[in-house]
Amino acid sequence: MIAYNPDKFASLYETDLGQRLWGFLTEEANIARLETASQLGKPAVEGIEEHLLEVFREDVLADRVKQMVGHMVRQILEQRDWVLDQTDVKVQSVPFSKAARYRRADWITFHAFRNTSDPRDVVITDRRQNAPLPADARWAYYATFASPLKASVAFGVRDIRQLRRHVHSHGYQRMRIERMLRRA
Repeated sequence: MIAYNPDKFASLYETDLGQRLWGFLTEEANIARLETASQLGKPAVEGIEEHLLEVFREDVLADRVKQMVGHMVRQILEQRDWVLDQTDVKVQSVPFSKAARYRRADWITFHAFRNTSDPRDVVITDRRQNAPLPADARWAYYATFASPLKASVAFGVRDIRQLRRHVHSHGYQRMRIERMLRRA
């Protein structure tokens, strides 16, 4: 059972709407949606926005209600071993315009840069700004990732801890990303 401490939302939480929102957010399917969005590096509420609107319609459009939803989502995810990664992430949707993004506590954020003359030549580092990149090429920012799954699938990283150690000691890890699909 997931517990909720309403804190500054106590009066709203005690209403029928507050109780229904908590029941909705703690349904296993919706928790799975919150976690899936988080695993994909998206704000958690992106996983439930359609269902939230479908069930609550315009009742969820009030700023105070959206704030309480965010407060509830944070407590749900923190009790499931997620940690706050970033607040005020822009969301291009209704009902949310900004939301929080979560990550697993053991995830490490990495930044990938591509060689501008050879997009298969990639450097992974732990800094986006002032990253210590090799001087033999021009580099363009490519992607940010923290999920071990994304590291494995997109960049072929099999051991995220080894990558972390290498980046920590050398400043970056250079690798070649081969094509997954060939032209017919």
